[in-house]
Amino acid sequence: MNTQISKLETVIPINNFIDKNKIDLNYENINNWAFRSDINNYQSLLPKNYDIKNDSLFNISVFYIHPTTLFNSTNWNADTAHFSNSLINMCLENQASVFAGLTSLYAPHYREMHIHSYNDTVNGYKAYDFAFSDIKSSFNYFINKIGNSKFILASHSQGTNHAKRLINEVISKDSTLSDRFFLGYLLGMDIAVNELSFDFCKCSTDIKCIISWRTFNNEYFPKNWNYGSKYLSFNPITNNIDTLWSNRSKHLGILFPNKKILFKNSLSAKNEKGLLWVKFPNNLILNFYKTDSYHRADYNLFWLNIRKNLILRLNYNKTNI
Repeated sequence: MNTQISKLETVIPINNFIDKNKIDLNYENINNWAFRSDINNYQSLLPKNYDIKNDSLFNISVFYIHPTTLFNSTNWNADTAHFSNSLINMCLENQASVFAGLTSLYAPHYREMHIHSYNDTVNGYKAYDFAFSDIKSSFNYFINKIGNSKFILASHSQGTNHAKRLINEVISKDSTLSDRFFLGYLLGMDIAVNELSFDFCKCSTDIKCIISWRTFNNEYFPKNWNYGSKYLSFNPITNNIDTLWSNRSKHLGILFPNKKILFKNSLSAKNEKGLLWVKFPNNLILNFYKTDSYHRADYNLFWLNIRKNLILRLNYNKTNI
């Protein structure tokens, strides 16, 4: 498990663990899913000013694992009561929405680990293992549910910790699953060279590969995060892993908390030592959002670029889905 986190909350959990002898979550129960395309309306996730008229549904499914939303509990793991947390809905709207309407989207609830787990190597790993057991169970349900279609694995932050483990311990161990794996969007955590069984994507049409980045302000090297020559990063504007600055004219806009895409052509980005650096123009509104770490906005800053490139990949590789 990656032990880096950009900011720890002040509330420290006590050593309360969910009883591991309790029955596993039943993913036949729709209440154990944050979103399922066969039940929920994907249009509820999309930005208010996004035009869907030219979009089409592809025969491919997405398994999305949301980031940490457990900050104020006295337990190391969330219980099922936490599934109604509004932060989970925000994750769906800001991140999973990229795939909505293009794919069959599945987002499980899971008994995630507390944010403080990243700062405790003993209890944190126990909480991580417990959370992963739910991810593994929900993924097995997902695979059985979608039949023979290929799938995309998408995640952010804690979700990416689970996604990496899912690839190495489950997907790569099963040749049928490996063949059905189409693409991985594993954002918000470092990925080292040769860490995963799938290669890193290198261009705009690659498939059966991993896309990942961690967004920071230009020339900022974060403390307590891994970076350097052995870590990889993908530029969602240029759609490659080079170290050149993107042209601002290629940026398609930022998804804001009000569910609107605004400020087209507002930023440029480049890969640097496994980090994605961004530069913003001097703008009164954008200045309000400027910070050293854009961890929470890894999807938002490039929402439309991600979606347009996904459509390109799906169309280019139609014979493979």
